[in-house]
Amino acid sequence: MYNIETLAKLTGLTRRTIRYYIQREILDPPLGSGRGSYYTDLHVEQLKKIKEWADQGVPLIHMKEMLRGKIPRVSIDLPTGVKTTLEEGFEIADGIKLTFRPGQLLSEDLVKIRDFISNVCNRREE
Repeated sequence: MYNIETLAKLTGLTRRTIRYYIQREILDPPLGSGRGSYYTDLHVEQLKKIKEWADQGVPLIHMKEMLRGKIPRVSIDLPTGVKTTLEEGFEIADGIKLTFRPGQLLSEDLVKIRDFISNVCNRREE
């Protein structure tokens, strides 16, 4: 069990930032109420993930979804040279889904992969 001061030290975030994440419903609220409220190891883990995603530029709304076990959708129409920031998957051809980790692929790589697989699928249909 941790108070907010200890939680801030463990995660390297400020108390203000932690409260902001709670207010935006990204971080679970503390257990208990008032001065008796406390945080657990689950909060520490959530904040570590949030901090990592924030460093990667993941939008807050996506963080909220990801912490709740949902995978947000990402379009492959990203600006040239932009690295992907989310662990994501999308269907690139009928029945073929591509999954990738954050920062592994540039937007142009995703387009090349999509086009290559589309070409292979089209050749098989001929």
